[in-house]
Amino acid sequence: MKNIYIISYSVEGIKSIDKEVKLSFYQKTFTKNFDIRDFNVKGIYGTNGAGKSAIISSVRLLKNLLLNSSYLNSSLVQNQLHALINRKLGMVKIAVEYIALFDDEMRLYNYQVKIEKNKANRFIISKESLEARNATSHSKRSEEIFRVENGSLLTSVKDDFTDQLTDQTKNLLSNTSLIACWIDRIVLSDYKRPAKSRIWMNLVLLYLFANSLYVYLDKEDDHTDFIIRSLADQYETLEDAGIEALIRQKIQLADNQPFELSAERMFVNKDKIELFEKEVRKLFEFLRIFKHDLQDIQIDHRDIGNDVYQCSLSIKYSDYAIDAEFESTGIKKLIKLFTYFNKMVNGGIVFIDEMDSNLHDVYLCALLEYLMEYGNGQLCFTTHNIGPMDILKRNKLSIDFLSVNHQIYSWKTSGNYSPSKLYRNGMIEGSPFNVYSIDFIGAFQMEGDD
Repeated sequence: MKNIYIISYSVEGIKSIDKEVKLSFYQKTFTKNFDIRDFNVKGIYGTNGAGKSAIISSVRLLKNLLLNSSYLNSSLVQNQLHALINRKLGMVKIAVEYIALFDDEMRLYNYQVKIEKNKANRFIISKESLEARNATSHSKRSEEIFRVENGSLLTSVKDDFTDQLTDQTKNLLSNTSLIACWIDRIVLSDYKRPAKSRIWMNLVLLYLFANSLYVYLDKEDDHTDFIIRSLADQYETLEDAGIEALIRQKIQLADNQPFELSAERMFVNKDKIELFEKEVRKLFEFLRIFKHDLQDIQIDHRDIGNDVYQCSLSIKYSDYAIDAEFESTGIKKLIKLFTYFNKMVNGGIVFIDEMDSNLHDVYLCALLEYLMEYGNGQLCFTTHNIGPMDILKRNKLSIDFLSVNHQIYSWKTSGNYSPSKLYRNGMIEGSPFNVYSIDFIGAFQMEGDD
């Protein structure tokens, strides 16, 4: 969706983040000639444990809340939330501003949601709201589109659709976001679309925003399989059917993510095989930039019934062929990230955690230069690699430093100073690098040494 962009994002209460962390993706003022190009890529830097991955995890949580009506009803999700949500606060609060461009108007939306435990020790939606205003108006006053408190929809709008929405979502909004409930109970039913409804149009734009979000987390920060194993270990009498139910929940959660090309085995519906083949051809053109002797990528597929193929990729070089599973770690990472780069180029809002892991600095910088110049969407990524800093500094609000106390410091151009040199030397506020070589003496001291 090329006319919806994220403006700011804040989160509080995820993992170690116990106070609000806010990311800004655009300048504070808006003009009629809105252009995201100078603000379309952001890198987040910070020491290990600062909370970078937590921010990306919260974006995935937001997307699932918005699009999956059964998300909070999943035992798998409830266990994940008990591990993800900050234990001191016992809640997570997310606020996101996004802009929608349509006709001759720019609408700035502010969506907020809060999740916390109820008396039964289950996480529920305690508050949810959506506000909007004309982005170019001198007035900063927003109108409330809807508000949900204690599971009830509250709105000043009075029309037939609002009555229908209130009726269809009754007793459901503690466990389901309004938009997910709207999709399930109204859009996918036989209910006729209202000829005129202010809430309907704003829900459509919220849905389009949620659908334009794409989140990539490395396996180390995706704890779904760990939660499944833990649940299975807790119940010695858990039958195979119970484990299968957990796996079905995992598959359902994956439905809100893009179909991700992978070096591992993939399952493709037969009616989507042509689209899959098209994506693999594009992947070939992408990988050939890094591997000049690449000749082809072939798809090995096996019919496993239920209208599904099991597919794997075979990488063909000049003198040999290799299953993608046995490719280098860097190439396998590029195969996975290709899907997300492609989404960003075509207008998606993409969040990638640890984008630099297993990627050569030269490749990473070249990719970022391309995405900054030609990407129609937005990219926000976490990284430890300081190489891209001097590429990123060309754009505004493109470098954020997350301190150990969860404070965001945005890079501001200051003469000819290099952010990478300042960062490496510990001169960026909130980013102290106070580890020295002699600090390791005690950790690696040989037995018998004084």
